[in-house]
Amino acid sequence: MAIEEDTYGNLWLSTLNGIAKFNKDIANPIFINYDVKDGLQGYAFNRRASFKSETGELFFAGQNGFNAFHSSNINKQVPQINISQLKISNEPVFPSSENSPLTKSILETKEIEIAYSQNNISFEFSAIHFSRPEKNQYAYRLDGFDKEGWIYDNRKFASYTNLPPGDYVFRVKGSNGDGVWNETGTSIKIKVLPPWWRTIWAYIGYVFVFAGMIFGVDRVQRRRLLLKERSRQRIQNAELRAQIAEKENERKTYELEEARKLQLSMLPKQLPQLPHLDIAVYMKTATEVGGDYYDFHVHLDGTLTVVLGDATGHGMMSGMMVSIMKSLFMSDRTNKALKPFFENASLAIKDMQLGRLMMALTCVQISNNKIVTTNAGMPPLFIYRNNSQTIEEVVISNMPLGALKEVVYDVKELKIDRGDTLLLMSDGFAELKNENKEVYGYKRARNSFEESAKREPEEIVSFLSEEGKRWTNDKELEDDVTFVVIKVK
Repeated sequence: MAIEEDTYGNLWLSTLNGIAKFNKDIANPIFINYDVKDGLQGYAFNRRASFKSETGELFFAGQNGFNAFHSSNINKQVPQINISQLKISNEPVFPSSENSPLTKSILETKEIEIAYSQNNISFEFSAIHFSRPEKNQYAYRLDGFDKEGWIYDNRKFASYTNLPPGDYVFRVKGSNGDGVWNETGTSIKIKVLPPWWRTIWAYIGYVFVFAGMIFGVDRVQRRRLLLKERSRQRIQNAELRAQIAEKENERKTYELEEARKLQLSMLPKQLPQLPHLDIAVYMKTATEVGGDYYDFHVHLDGTLTVVLGDATGHGMMSGMMVSIMKSLFMSDRTNKALKPFFENASLAIKDMQLGRLMMALTCVQISNNKIVTTNAGMPPLFIYRNNSQTIEEVVISNMPLGALKEVVYDVKELKIDRGDTLLLMSDGFAELKNENKEVYGYKRARNSFEESAKREPEEIVSFLSEEGKRWTNDKELEDDVTFVVIKVK
């Protein structure tokens, strides 16, 4: 309705909803609104009814009279900023709480140290200024996490989940109802400790385990070569050499069989029995010790986590990678957050410095009518949608575990309905070759799954395995083949 500029360069505007002040020259220009609770004659003002005196006093006329004021008399008292509450996993924390990081009141605390299991934290804060406190404003940021600077949000609380290990500083600033900011605000330092598998003692343990394995393999190899050399020198006739060779083969077969039994013992002894899911699995290795791996975990709330992995290559080295992956999954299986599990597992494998030995892994987490999934270098997840009778191909382009440091893994969430069927598979099935060296391919794999998707999981697994045998004319595999089929009842 009218506009005047005060001595400080601020614009004052009368409107049909009170008077607004516009700070146009500050870094973050803002509007501040004043109404009858601030002393105005009313909400409505007249058009062009304003005046600025020589002394800088401003006049605005409205339907119930006029208001006169000096902009320099507006409240400039800087509010005091307090952090009033700390919560961990949405539970208030006090000095007397169990496993509390606080030794005194949060109002007096300037630094806290929390365990990795406590890395879901939130803060409540307030600006102490009682002139129209509902108009107080707030901004916060977490140094080391919030990369875009201050977050302006008047909810008076901030929440952070799954904070990585490291050092942070949580800062809060605020303003009174007239837009006067306490830029200094208040802050608290936060140190998130690493999980046990990323401590120096854990890495020392990894080194000893790896060194022990290398030493053991080296000792076995040396002993085998020494025995062969002594046998060659002592045994002159062909019959005795043949007997020694036979015994040597028996020993190798026994060792490989023991390694195969060890690997099979790491697979689930029985499939999860859930009322709303039917599950079937199939695994056939190319050698005695394979590089494929699958596992399950049922959480307390009924959520099912399924992993299917494929170590690079096959044989003893890939079998060792399966053992490492099994240990990582078992140590963190109760945590339903897929993203930090994949990122921490990838970093742990990379820090072992295993060269080109990596682990491709796909994971599906099923809860009620939705799934959460991510993929680290595995074939896509196929979902047969019963309602549309079509195949949905879920592609997530992430690097295999252990490929690079500090990889960020994408996660997708999808809905599932009754009758839908999920297929997780290793790349061995799509890479089967026939007599003409032609690969089976993912298109044929998808078509075969679509052809059999209406059947029960066990029948789907049998159908796919028979398709593979037909394509290769039942020849020996060049790579491991593994399926996990899940049907929603």
